[in-house]
Amino acid sequence: MRLEHNTGMEKVLDVSGIIDNGRFSPGGFSIELENGLIQSITRRNATGKWKNCIAVPGLIQTHIHLGQTLFRGMAEGRALFPWLENRIWPFEASHTPDTLAVSVIQSLKELFSSGCTGLLDMGVLMYSEVTVDILRRSYARALTGNSLMDQGPDWITEELSWLKEETGRVMKSCGDLVTYAYVPRFALSCSESIWDWLAEIPAGIKRTTHASESQDELKHLTMRESGGNIHFLYKRGFTGPDTLLAHCVHLRDGEMEILRESGTTAVHCPWTNLRLGSGIADIPALDSENITVTVASDGAACNNRLDLAGDLRLAMGLASIKKSPAALPAEFWFNSGTRSAALALGWNNTGRLARDFAADIALIEPSEVELEELMLSEDPVRYILELIWPERVVLTMVAGKTVYRNGEFPTLPSLPMKVSEARQLVLDRASRIPGDPLSR
Repeated sequence: MRLEHNTGMEKVLDVSGIIDNGRFSPGGFSIELENGLIQSITRRNATGKWKNCIAVPGLIQTHIHLGQTLFRGMAEGRALFPWLENRIWPFEASHTPDTLAVSVIQSLKELFSSGCTGLLDMGVLMYSEVTVDILRRSYARALTGNSLMDQGPDWITEELSWLKEETGRVMKSCGDLVTYAYVPRFALSCSESIWDWLAEIPAGIKRTTHASESQDELKHLTMRESGGNIHFLYKRGFTGPDTLLAHCVHLRDGEMEILRESGTTAVHCPWTNLRLGSGIADIPALDSENITVTVASDGAACNNRLDLAGDLRLAMGLASIKKSPAALPAEFWFNSGTRSAALALGWNNTGRLARDFAADIALIEPSEVELEELMLSEDPVRYILELIWPERVVLTMVAGKTVYRNGEFPTLPSLPMKVSEARQLVLDRASRIPGDPLSR
């Protein structure tokens, strides 16, 4: 069933500047939209309500956990494995359809209001059709799937036969701007039976997992015998141009070559890697090897914000430490959250402001002083990236439809329950899991 959306549709955006392909062009522009596409972009003195705005392609999150936003601030002070085992997995296992809906809706509010128009969601084990339904109703451009995991505590895992059936159900529920992606949790949470099944995925279907995130992960016998996480995935056919691997912090000998030669995308999640004490991915080195790199927020439970511009700001600073302040230009970073991200997800017609591209657009309204500073800044793209976007984004559109405008979300459904009630319900249900993992 195709969903109808009663959303406002702007026909013309008159703005004071644009960023396309990572390059800033000042001066007035008129962007004409038709049938969800950019019909034309012409120079014109900006007038009207958007005259002080900068138009940019909508940001694209290539690694996010919509189902974890409800747990913000509930999983602190832990490294990766105890964070998962004693907080995140118990909470995810305790979701109900309504609590998951609250988490997804709250996620989309943050994403749309910070200029994000597209995403790749890692999903949850159960109720993923709820996520798909909300994504379709909200008019988000998205890839999503159901988390695949058959190794670990029995309250967060399922047998392969059930996972296959759930995959079929979730895949069937996709449509509109929402497409299915295969999302195994990570190497140690999946049996060889899952990897054998995933090796049969036809080309052109996107897939993603976590890889080389933590040193503790690589101490596992399986990883040591494989020579590293990327080697492990490569031997099982889980690399290639349709594959995105989140983190890639701790790479072993030969693994950059695998990423480069296979065309696999590395997704950098800087806030998460710092908060969980995992380390800093060497993005200048990855780029020097011609490996596609995108940047993402990961989940709110390990970031506390879903603000991709903020993650890009951090990533730029960390790259200065890894190499130098001039290691990578702002153009690289901007494209890593727009055009490069779009291409990695198989979206050829978005990620740019250009004729016949999808009208996936965010408008940023700097203050009067910021506009004056911008016009004489040495690096205007970096200047714009380092603004606080959630306080500056005034309009976000997906395929020409307004999904955010000055504090309002015309496409999002109402919350089925209060956020506080949903959080308490998940906490109560998690506290009743056998073995009481929350007490550890």
